[in-house]
Amino acid sequence: MTDQSPTDLGPAAVSSADALVRFGSAEISERDRQAALTALITAKVLPKQAGDERVAAGRMHLLRQARTGVDPTERLLAIAESIRLGQVVRRWSEEIAKELAPAFESEIPPMRMLSDADDRLNLARACTQMAVPWLPTYLARSVAEEEAGEKARTQAVAALLARSANLSQAMNLLADSFEVLRPMTEAPGDTVARRITRTLSVLREGLLESELEAGDELGNALHRLVSGPLAIVGRPVDEKVQTDLSRESLLTVHDIVRTRLSVVIAPETYRVVTYCRKLCGGSSWPDELKKPLERLITDVSEALVLLGRQGQCDQGLLVQLEALTNPARARALAREISARHPELPEGVRDWLETGRQRVVREASSAAVETVAARADESIGLALQAAREVRSLRDSLREPLKSSLEIFEPALAPLTMNLLDRVQVVAVQIEQAAALRGLDLYGTPGEEIDVSQKYFTVVGAVPRQRMVIRQPAVVRKRADGSIGDVVTKGLVE
Repeated sequence: MTDQSPTDLGPAAVSSADALVRFGSAEISERDRQAALTALITAKVLPKQAGDERVAAGRMHLLRQARTGVDPTERLLAIAESIRLGQVVRRWSEEIAKELAPAFESEIPPMRMLSDADDRLNLARACTQMAVPWLPTYLARSVAEEEAGEKARTQAVAALLARSANLSQAMNLLADSFEVLRPMTEAPGDTVARRITRTLSVLREGLLESELEAGDELGNALHRLVSGPLAIVGRPVDEKVQTDLSRESLLTVHDIVRTRLSVVIAPETYRVVTYCRKLCGGSSWPDELKKPLERLITDVSEALVLLGRQGQCDQGLLVQLEALTNPARARALAREISARHPELPEGVRDWLETGRQRVVREASSAAVETVAARADESIGLALQAAREVRSLRDSLREPLKSSLEIFEPALAPLTMNLLDRVQVVAVQIEQAAALRGLDLYGTPGEEIDVSQKYFTVVGAVPRQRMVIRQPAVVRKRADGSIGDVVTKGLVE
């Protein structure tokens, strides 16, 4: 019969009693202690017998090794197993996390030293419960170095997002880590691209769950994460790898703009689109990317509408629309936006339809005022006529109404309606004059002391007191007093 070490034996091959003894022993390796813990969990000894002194001893040995262990792999495994023990005996989880804190006072060995993906997952779970300055960089490096443990990658990304100030910072940390990655494979570009693809897939889930702010230049950070590492190790050769990376990149942009509205209208948000198109050959997109492309076309179209409603045109967004489709379809889409949104300013609609912005020179306020002032004389004369008409209307309305009701009852409603409309027009003229600060000075028929500033004498030789025939049009000051004369009145 072949001899087997306790480590080689499966959980079922070790009795519960032996597993308890081995778990609490100080003379075994952490790998053997792990096997003993697995046997205890499988036999359902834990959490039922968590109060056993041998379990307490095993826990103590794990925590001591986690804090002071010399062998880096054994130390990492002790941290991971401490977390696993806390997951089984849940009432210990908070206490174990506190007792593990000293192990994280300085940076722990790289996560890649643990060969088992489940161990790396538990180590990542431990990192999630810690808050130390070096941890974000460590987690980003662990994500980049993770080969196939998707649960470990997911946990590490979640911990990274929880420890980052914003999404842009998290992506830049990941870019830093991927840029120094040098996989020893035949096609390093393909290897790095696959890892970035898996990372983006996990990041997308985090984007939807996390409440982190976008941060500065999030689109540039995403572009750097996707393109920076491949610029160093080389682009992927495998077409499927290229397509998969492009798909995840496009979907990441889509998830960013639908969860972080502050970056929707920023052209750099879509910068990675241009890179992905070049990655896929440059001339056209693969058919497999049709769905994510259509989503982004909708996103960019909505961004154009949002900007347009603010009276803004951004050529960068039109360029991104071309990158997502082709120049002909991009122009057609822009024209469709203009047609569907007639509420947009005409300058924006013209830009969408032609692709060119009109150069409009803004007139100076002085020039605008000069043009407007030319109408003041006409407004003043209209004001005089309006007041005369109102006076006539007020004096005629009731007598005319009484007469018409007796002699021409059919004309009475029409005539009253006409007089009411005269009133409305007169009021509107007075309002227009008030907006320009205009008023009339003097009342026709009034005898006044003549002022050459306000009146022109007609007819006879000027006298000290004369009769007003036409009031002067004047501009009032802010305090209501009379200011400049727009048009002199007439006296005789």
